[in-house]
Amino acid sequence: MTRGVRWYLVGSFILVTLIALAGCSHFMLAEREPWRHDAEIACLNSGAVKESPTRVRISSISGPGACGADYPLRVSALGESGPLGYTDEAPVPPGAIPNASLPQHWPVTQPSAAPSSSVSSQPLPPPQAGGAQSYPPYPQQSYPQQSYPQQSYPQQAYRPSSATPVGPPLSLNPPGLPPPEDDEDLGVPGGPPHPYYGGPAAPYTPAPPSAAQPMPPVPPFGPPRDPLVTGAAGPVEVKPPATLACPIVSELDQWITAAVQPAALKWFRQPVVEIKQISAYSCRGMNGNPNAHISEHAFGNALDIAEFTLADGHKISVQYGWHGTPEEQGFLHDVQAAACEDFTTVLAPGANVYHYNHIHVDLMRHYNGRHICEPAAIPGEVVAERARARFAAQHGEPAVTGSIDTKPHYRGALGYTKEDDDGRPEAVPGDD
Repeated sequence: MTRGVRWYLVGSFILVTLIALAGCSHFMLAEREPWRHDAEIACLNSGAVKESPTRVRISSISGPGACGADYPLRVSALGESGPLGYTDEAPVPPGAIPNASLPQHWPVTQPSAAPSSSVSSQPLPPPQAGGAQSYPPYPQQSYPQQSYPQQSYPQQAYRPSSATPVGPPLSLNPPGLPPPEDDEDLGVPGGPPHPYYGGPAAPYTPAPPSAAQPMPPVPPFGPPRDPLVTGAAGPVEVKPPATLACPIVSELDQWITAAVQPAALKWFRQPVVEIKQISAYSCRGMNGNPNAHISEHAFGNALDIAEFTLADGHKISVQYGWHGTPEEQGFLHDVQAAACEDFTTVLAPGANVYHYNHIHVDLMRHYNGRHICEPAAIPGEVVAERARARFAAQHGEPAVTGSIDTKPHYRGALGYTKEDDDGRPEAVPGDD
């Protein structure tokens, strides 16, 4: 009896092992493509990714099967340091400076030699032997001094003109009519004394502060525009640290610096300081299926980003922010659209059930050089305006035109709530 149970357990273990090997034999028994090794060498030699305390080269990963990387990096920060700026207006090239001289082009063309004149020069005599040549002294000319007689001018006496009597000033009122009874004649000779011109001055009583009317601000010139936002952003911390190959680290640096940080300044007026990743290197098939095609995660050539953290601590979750506030939706769609330009595969919420809570990016070499971007990229401004209109329609604002649904809404006003996903299976990090 005991022997039979033992053989049954051994046979079951062997059967399960054979089934597992048969299901994943397409990449567990395959070899890694040679171009992946060449891409890592080219990336490291180009200097695009330099080793630092936040990027440490670890030992090579070989297997099982085709999985692994020859020069993997342990990455705890992405992006580059430097000042950032955002403005809605495109930069305008500088115009021509009036009355400015054109730049010189080198070498400068030398002017042609002046035409020879008719005056011919004679050669100097040869120097005398035995000493320096002496020349006759140049005669000095003397000029006679001339004396000029001094002229005298008669002094004229100026007499002041006869003083004319000064009379009263002319009246502005028509003759024969009485002067108007108002305060226009205050301080005029012949009228009542003015308190500021020699008369008895009234005591000064300042107005109370509440009665002072503030001056209205001067409206800005030109068309209305959003304020220019500038800031400085350093490398973005990656938590937990990711094991990646050099080529995708280089692309992630450019994406963070040129797309993610400007989008954060645009929508939130502050940079991103941290991203949360849920899958980097992982030897498995696509979507965690052992029978599927091998995933780019198996080569450290992919990254799954689930959350962005801003400088003030605000966290933008991909799962809830994708249908969250207009600013969160605009930010996430802008970074997804930029990722579709930098990476060959981008999968975000809406692509399939496996990517409802993160953005997947990789550098897989697709047939015919095509790119995969799912769902289709939409500008963040368009998505944000739709979210604002939907929010206004749900709250019945008078500025919204069209039919307004009066049925009660049990969902959150903006996007999903935690209860909406209770029926969905929780995503396991790396199972995409």
